[in-house]
Amino acid sequence: MSRTQANADRVRHAYAQWHETRGGSPELFLEMMAQDVRMNTVLDPPELHPLAHERVGIENARDYLVSLVLNLEMIEFPTEEVVAQGDTVVWIGSCRWRDRKTGAETGTAKVDIWRFEDGKAVSVMEMFDTLGFARLNGLI
Repeated sequence: MSRTQANADRVRHAYAQWHETRGGSPELFLEMMAQDVRMNTVLDPPELHPLAHERVGIENARDYLVSLVLNLEMIEFPTEEVVAQGDTVVWIGSCRWRDRKTGAETGTAKVDIWRFEDGKAVSVMEMFDTLGFARLNGLI
């Protein structure tokens, strides 16, 4: 099996577990990440919301993944497709969350781009409906 296929299989499996456990299994994501991983989101500017900040390092990645399920209840996170080429793996799917404080729900198509070096993810960029996110969080 090629390294590209192995990375794609690991990503596919991690997202399947993430969906099945409703966000209770961040370990599989963290195991794929380099110690100095960089996590970004399309949400901008960083002052808009804490989620908009770049997270650097495995501990910041852990904090982010754990904080998601502390603040939001995952309703669903299905995978539509995983596409891989070279050191890049793209996860395509959707997600639906409920805010634990307000009960408000939002759903969005979602795309995550993973870049690997030597078998470890060095960056993860997540893309989703930022307008829906802003509405859910009372930013607009």
